[in-house]
Amino acid sequence: MKEIDYQTRRELLSKNLRNAGIRAYLVTRQAGLHYLCGVFMPWRGVALITDKNDFCLFYWANDVNRVRSEGATMDIVEYFFDDLFEKVFSRLKEYGIGKGRIALDLSIKGNAQPAPGILTASEYLELMKYSEYEFENGVQYLDDLLIIKGEEELERMRHVCHIADHGFNVMLSEIRPGLTENQVAGIIEKAIRDKGSYWAWSVTAGTEVGSGPRTAFYKGVTQISTDRRLQLNEFVIADFHPSWNLYLCDFSIPVFLGKPNMEQRKLIDCWEEVVDTVFCAIHPGVRICDVVKKGMNVYEKYGLSEYSLPRFGHGIGVCARTGPTLNLDNKNVFRMGMTFAMGAHLYVPGVGGLRLEYPVAVGEENAIKLPETPMKVHIVDCF
Repeated sequence: MKEIDYQTRRELLSKNLRNAGIRAYLVTRQAGLHYLCGVFMPWRGVALITDKNDFCLFYWANDVNRVRSEGATMDIVEYFFDDLFEKVFSRLKEYGIGKGRIALDLSIKGNAQPAPGILTASEYLELMKYSEYEFENGVQYLDDLLIIKGEEELERMRHVCHIADHGFNVMLSEIRPGLTENQVAGIIEKAIRDKGSYWAWSVTAGTEVGSGPRTAFYKGVTQISTDRRLQLNEFVIADFHPSWNLYLCDFSIPVFLGKPNMEQRKLIDCWEEVVDTVFCAIHPGVRICDVVKKGMNVYEKYGLSEYSLPRFGHGIGVCARTGPTLNLDNKNVFRMGMTFAMGAHLYVPGVGGLRLEYPVAVGEENAIKLPETPMKVHIVDCF
């Protein structure tokens, strides 16, 4: 695979700061640490970058040696607990920045779960003693880079999607009535680990599996697996989250065990038409909200709008809590190189639920599927 040039990444971020009149950015989000430093970092850290492209990582002492060994080349300062920001601002002054606008990872709109590493309230209050600086939200300066992927990133995303394909295919070969949701989750987890996934990154406990009525919580998007046993003639949602070389995959395609009845077939027909409509409508230069409207029109045609979600995806790469968000509020256009986990959600209590989570990239003309598994309901003949 093509090597990632971390120095160029830092230079591009520094340029964004200069253009905005920002003197420095204290990057605390895990996405930013991974993107700028090239190594898995689960603990609190600060990547300090200035408008002059000075760069230094401040990281927890108990994990510094591993980061030095496995990460990109960089200046690293270790901290213990209470001395993190003291060390950061001491270095900032060494860089000649004694005042001015400082960007922080404060908030990301449109996410129910805060992005890992977002500044805490207590940390923000601690920063208030540095009154010579003007603090502001800076997530956009980094997200402008995270949203568009180069070929070296797409290579890694294709690989992690290949891991997801493998996990799904193994699940299809072994799934049957009588297995518990937990057992299905274990089958998937073993399969993706065998292929190289090293971190189940989702806040929803890694691999989710729901079956039958547990797929159909009204507008529900969380299926923590249980000891419920799978039964004939019901939907199964398996939503799993492999990662490889810091890149993430969010993957869910519906499965049906047995033969769907008329109500269930209506859901399948609607959902598959929505997925095809949205995917085929994605082109560079097209407004995101206009594509969302096309998907919602299909739900409306089937009389199922009430049971759908008016959003069709979220960002994916080194983080799943970045842009673009595919909803009606997003007036931005699709751009070549954008990647996102395309989604389609339909949950009808008493009938069943269907979910899509599927990494997609925007190519020169059309949307490009990063996994190989078809975006359709996979019916398993159990007779």
